[in-house]
Amino acid sequence: MNSRHDNARLRASRSRAFTILELLVAVSVMTLIIYVLYALFNQTQMALRKNASQVDVNEGGRAAMEMIVRELSQMEVSGYPAITDLQTKLTYSGSKSFFSRVTPGESVALRMAYQSDAMPPEEDAWAIEQGFRTNILQDFTFTSRGDSGFHVTSYRVIDVDSGVGTLARYRTNGTLRVTAPGQALLNKTEIFNRFYFEPVANTSAEAFEPITDGVIHLRITPYDQLGRPLGHGRMFYDPLGLNLERRGAAGQALFPVDTNRPVDGTLTADLHAQTWAQFYGALPSYFDVEMAVIAPRVLKQVRSLPPDPEVRANFLGRQIGKVTLFRQRVPIRDTK
Repeated sequence: MNSRHDNARLRASRSRAFTILELLVAVSVMTLIIYVLYALFNQTQMALRKNASQVDVNEGGRAAMEMIVRELSQMEVSGYPAITDLQTKLTYSGSKSFFSRVTPGESVALRMAYQSDAMPPEEDAWAIEQGFRTNILQDFTFTSRGDSGFHVTSYRVIDVDSGVGTLARYRTNGTLRVTAPGQALLNKTEIFNRFYFEPVANTSAEAFEPITDGVIHLRITPYDQLGRPLGHGRMFYDPLGLNLERRGAAGQALFPVDTNRPVDGTLTADLHAQTWAQFYGALPSYFDVEMAVIAPRVLKQVRSLPPDPEVRANFLGRQIGKVTLFRQRVPIRDTK
């Protein structure tokens, strides 16, 4: 009797136990579940890191653009009287109020392919025109009114390496007081141009305060009251608008200028077909500001590459998808 009960308990215990095959299947299923969960977790982490990096770029770029737009919208003419140039015999409508150019030493444009595998040969001009975005680095200087005088503000991309640098800002303020003996022989317009505006436009990079890093493109374009871009190669006859002179890279006049009224601005072509813009006693109605910022992770990769400009430029040229472009049109309230 007892033996029958023992055999029944033994059979029951054997029926409740796991076989080796069942254990292997269970371990395999658990391993698969853990692998899938790890892959999901890894993808989530990568997405979060990418979003955080994009947020950093957007926040830094947006803050920089907001600063530029706010200060540009407060731009005013410097307000000193008209002056006649003894060489050109032209009368300019006032002291310098705005100046933009391709930053000296940074004239080599950075081309970025729209597609990572679309890098055509240099001689294929049509393919370059169709498949590339060309980035340039300009600096610009302008005037505004302060509580006790004027402000002269300048923006520039400094510490540029292989087309990537840091957006920086420099500002000075003051009042027009004749202090140096040589200044007494000059009129107020000459004093302002020589001793206030031009020194700011040409000051060294060390004087600038950095704002945001990873900038690969900075351009400012003036527009007239009808929304037309103002460049050295475009001529619009507008008797009620700005009277502009347009000059080539050698200083030659490209179009006739109205000599019956003062010249409000000079648009000059440089050796790379970019426009240097300068305005005096009147300002354009709008400015378009463009700024492109590259992702911090790509910036770290660029700076870890060998210090060969060609290697870094080729790497950057394929990173168009990692660039955030900011663009805004700024209306100028006080144009005269």
